This record gives sequence, C-alpha cells and structure tokens, in this order.
Amino acid sequence: MQKGKSVIGKDVLSLATGVRIHSVKDILIGADNDQVVAFLVDEGGLLGTSTVVPFEAVTSIGPDAVVIDQDEAVIPASSDPDVKAILERTDKLLGKAVYTDQGQKMGSLADLYFDDASGRITGYEVSGGTLGDLARGPSYLATEELLIAGNDVVFISRAAGESLEGQVGGLQGKIAEASDNLGGAADTAKQKLASAEPTPEERLIGKRSGTDVTDERGSIVVASGQRIAADHVARAKATGNLQALYDAADAWDAQQRDQQTKAAVEQVGDTAGDLWDKFTAKIGEVTDAAGQRMDEQQTKNRLAQINDAIGRPVTKVILDRDDEVILDLGDIITHQAVQQASDAGLLDTLLDSVYKGEVAFERDEMKVKVAAMSTVDKASGGAAVVDELSTKVETAEQERAEAAESQKREKEATRERRAKERESRAAARESKAAEEESSEATPVAVTGRAG
Repeated sequence: MQKGKSVIGKDVLSLATGVRIHSVKDILIGADNDQVVAFLVDEGGLLGTSTVVPFEAVTSIGPDAVVIDQDEAVIPASSDPDVKAILERTDKLLGKAVYTDQGQKMGSLADLYFDDASGRITGYEVSGGTLGDLARGPSYLATEELLIAGNDVVFISRAAGESLEGQVGGLQGKIAEASDNLGGAADTAKQKLASAEPTPEERLIGKRSGTDVTDERGSIVVASGQRIAADHVARAKATGNLQALYDAADAWDAQQRDQQTKAAVEQVGDTAGDLWDKFTAKIGEVTDAAGQRMDEQQTKNRLAQINDAIGRPVTKVILDRDDEVILDLGDIITHQAVQQASDAGLLDTLLDSVYKGEVAFERDEMKVKVAAMSTVDKASGGAAVVDELSTKVETAEQERAEAAESQKREKEATRERRAKERESRAAARESKAAEEESSEATPVAVTGRAG
C-alpha cells in the first residue's frame, strides 16, 4: 500500500532503457473515487499536451522511483478518453471538507492510500478535524466509509465520524489491553471462545495502528488509524516489520488511554460541577434571606430608635443651626420634634440624647423656661421622616423580594443549563461507548469495496 503524496515527485524510470523519463506530478483518480487510474508526469503547459503513465503500465513503486516497463508507457492524456475526462474535471477529491451525515465537520481529505499492485484506493487521510484528531494528527478513513463525494464536500456516516474522533481497538485489542492492565486475570469473551491463549501476534488483530508502518521499499503495511487485520500481521512478519507493528499498536493504545483519561477527567469535573451547583443553590437561598435582613436592618433599627425615643425626654437642649430651640432640656420628644431634628440634620443628636432612666422628678423641675418649638404643648403631630423611613422599609422589602426572586430564577436557569450540558456530555460519552462496542462486534474488513 502506498500513500498518494509520497509518490508525487518520484522519478519515473524505464526498465527497458534505464532512462529517467519524467517525475510524477499528480495522481489521477477514477470517476468513482476508488481507483488510481494514472500518474500525471507532464502537465503540458499552455500549448503542450499533458502526458500520463496508466497505472497498469507501472511495474513497481519503490521508495525512490516509479518503474515502468518501457518508454512507450508514457502516453498523451488525450489518447485515453477516461484520463482526458479526469483531467478536465474542475474539482479534486483531496482537499474537500469531510462532514458526517449529521452535519458535523470532521476535517478535510488530505491524502489517500492505494494498493500498489492494483491501484485500488483503500483509504484516506483526514486532517484538521476535531481537537481529538489534532492531538493525534491525521486519522485514517476507510474507502467504504465514504457515503458520497460531492462537488463541495464528502459525507461519511456518524459512526465513521465517531471512529475518526477516537477509535479504540477491536475485541482482541481490548482483550490484550485488559490482559496487560490486569495481568491476564480478566475472564474475557475471547478466552471463553478459544481454548488456547491468543499469541502476541493474534492480539494485534483488531487493534488500530497509531502510526504508518512501512516496509523496506517504503510501501505502507498499515496506515495510521487503520485497523490491523490478519494479512497486515502476515505481511509485517514476512517483511521483518512485526516489531514496528507492535510499536504502532502500542502508540494507538497510548492515545486511547490518554483520551479515556481526558474523558474520565471531564466526567469527574461534571460530577463536581453538579455537586457545586447544588451546594451554591442551597447557600444562595440562605444568602438571599440573610441579604434581605441585612439590607433592611439599618432602616428598621432607625425606626425602632425613633419609636422608642418618642415620648421620652431629652437630656440636653436640641438647637438647630439658627440656635432656635427644637427641644429644651427635659422636653418630651414628639413626632414633630423628630421631623424638625431630621430637617436640621440633628436626628442622630436627638436620638443620642434620649433619657431612658427612671424619671424621679416633676416635669416642671426638668423644664427650663425657654420657648421650645416642639414641646408637647405645642406639638402639631406628623413626621414625614418617619413616614419616609416606613415607606423605604416597605419598598426595600418589596424590591429585595423581587430582586431576590429574579436572581434566584437566573441562578436556577444557569444551573439547569449547566446540568443539561453535563447530561449532553454524559450522553455523548455513552453514545461513543456504544458505538465502540458496536464497532468492536463488527468483523474486521481486510479489504475495501471493489472498484
């Protein structure tokens, strides 16, 4: 198996004459996007004619050159109607965006893999997808997983998209991982079905490769992200690349462990977030109630001071800024006096001068003979400051209740939104696990669909 872009730039050598004829400029893909038809070796230019090497004329593809049987294998593109039609196509398969049939973008087709004996395209390299794909580099997409290749985009199934995001090894790969992690203690389905313990080579089957594995000729034995099949193991063993195949499988397992760790961390984070939201919701209720009491407490205390002061005598003369007497020493505090003291900015002074002891003398003995403005004898009643404070308390209580209710609704909506996000992530993890189990239960395909 060869990687498309690895062939571009290689010299084209004639086996008959030993002459370097051209170099590969591009790869021409058939109309069904499943077969390499020819190699473009000369684009022709404005007045020239493009020339190609039909794939059937290729003797071998080596690590450094493409060998053809004779010089005459290089032909004008116009002499082959199929090749001519391919060259006249305006769109190219590579570079097209890859979407699932659910509308999720997975990246774009960056390269292709083809069988160097038949030219059949076996898979594609998808690059620039989700964060998981970027963390692992390009991913492998089998040809049979393409649903449709349109003029603008390529569609794949949702299951294929899940495979690109993070595929896990097959059933025997899971058996091998479980045996490694648990020291062979796990009683697996494979061990129940097989009387003999699978060999290390058999354990490779069903796993995925974390890197490209190539032979001494530069031909790809198995591509990065491709599921390892029995013929891959046989070929790696025959070409002395079995250890490289083990290393590639280990690299994939390491990637999956990293991904599973990230998923576990995400799950723990979601659980912690859920507990935190429940905790803050409970604390929020207490804080809201405490906040309401704290917000109104100062006003209520002032009202309580005023109500307690009214009817009690003062311990000193209360004068306004014009030295007019609001209350004389021993005068009884009235609502009118409270209002006058408030207007003069002396309400605190008045309330600090309230006499709260037991009165053991007559009123006439307390009173100084000056003309006070707000004595009981002259009080007219009414205190706007008291009414204002009372209204303020009532309004504050109402506004606080409304604000608290609004804030409570907002916090609850935020918690519900976060809970739904956590549920969505949990559902995605469960769905992915189910897809992986389904994928593992599907027999491994050794080859792609026919051309």
